[in-house]
Amino acid sequence: MNKKILTKAAEKGIIDNAQIKPLLDFFETEQAMSSPVDNSGEQLKFIRSFGDIFIALGVFLLAFTSNQLAETLVQQLMAIVGFFVIAEWLVGHKRLVLPGMATLLSILFFVDKVVNTSQGSQSIPISWESLDILLIIVTSLLFYIRYRMPFSLYPVAVGCIFLSIELSGINVVENPYVFIILGLVVFIIAMWYDSRDTQRISSLSDNGFWLHLLAAPLIVHGVMVTLFLTNQSGLESHSLYILLLFTLFFFIALFVDRRAILVSSFVYALYAVFKFAYQQFMQIDNLTLFIFMGVGLFVIFFGTYWYKVRTLIFSPIASLSICKWVPDFNDK
Repeated sequence: MNKKILTKAAEKGIIDNAQIKPLLDFFETEQAMSSPVDNSGEQLKFIRSFGDIFIALGVFLLAFTSNQLAETLVQQLMAIVGFFVIAEWLVGHKRLVLPGMATLLSILFFVDKVVNTSQGSQSIPISWESLDILLIIVTSLLFYIRYRMPFSLYPVAVGCIFLSIELSGINVVENPYVFIILGLVVFIIAMWYDSRDTQRISSLSDNGFWLHLLAAPLIVHGVMVTLFLTNQSGLESHSLYILLLFTLFFFIALFVDRRAILVSSFVYALYAVFKFAYQQFMQIDNLTLFIFMGVGLFVIFFGTYWYKVRTLIFSPIASLSICKWVPDFNDK
């Protein structure tokens, strides 16, 4: 079942035009539920084939050349309209995700360029930076409403974070706890999406994926900078605390079944491992190589046995109400 067949059915009066999109969404959901699902981790649903990468490269090439030609405000607005037409074809008709992501990024680039071109030409009640961020949020939100592309929520969330910091006037360098608060807010929203699709078969799960990818670095960076500011002697004396924090993030990622959460804290954890190892085992030859070897074995082991470990640790508490918000603890 595809859009072309449903359109023909609408032309013959079998169904209404308004029913085409709901039927497509229904068929996709039913097909996903009836097909074997590989739950070995976050599924990269935005890549179907190498053709998607090829088309995305074409979109970026078109954006690059358009940027060189669009010097006036009118030309930049025409570029935005042109890329929306391309989005209607690639995302609305062809339902291609990766090229759609490239198209959205191109549109946002030209939205930013329009604001920069217009800056200073007239006075506005808010700063141009705030207007720029607001237009990026609105454009990404409209893109999501029109095409339901999960990646659209990422620039929406990023824009909301920057806009809230810009309007509040808080110095985030001196108050890094702001990152922690904003990260927790994004994390809660991501968990709300995840809780509505614990089987990870619909776009709601993809929404959660992109928000988790944003929430984790905000929280980790906020905690690390706060930890650094509490002791100006440096992070060396906090290497053990960093490792404990990474362990906490590991269990959270394991519980909610989101390995993407670990990516942001991995760099800090690697730094802490090096500091701790050199403080305790400096006399060992080739210590750096042994550390990388140990980290590599850690990644391989938990990448392979993620669900076995998850089931072993959390299956005893599977009856708790909080576990209804996350995928089942099954050894898949």
